[in-house]
Amino acid sequence: MSTKITDNTSAIKGGVIQRANIFLRLMSDQMTHISEPKTPKKSGRLRMDVVKQVLGLAAKVVWGKKYGVYQETKRFKKYTTPGTGPHFAENAAKDLPPLTEKVAKNSGLI
Repeated sequence: MSTKITDNTSAIKGGVIQRANIFLRLMSDQMTHISEPKTPKKSGRLRMDVVKQVLGLAAKVVWGKKYGVYQETKRFKKYTTPGTGPHFAENAAKDLPPLTEKVAKNSGLI
């Protein structure tokens, strides 16, 4: 008696990687959504020039202006927009973990 075995491992692995990629994209969108109201703004395009990049199983969010790193790390005496200040990206990253399960369900990962 013979039995035929079909190996679907590569199809399953490809599907999981694709859903993980979608998950990372949604999480990077959430990070920019959380950080946007806290990002300093008087003039310029710091809030608008955010690059979100997902390559495979790695994601990167970059504020595209050179002065973005100074706005993130240094506290200035006065901010023209109330509620904004330093560590807007760091604080957004810290606010992401409670959203992980919801985003994973939306992406089909779980």
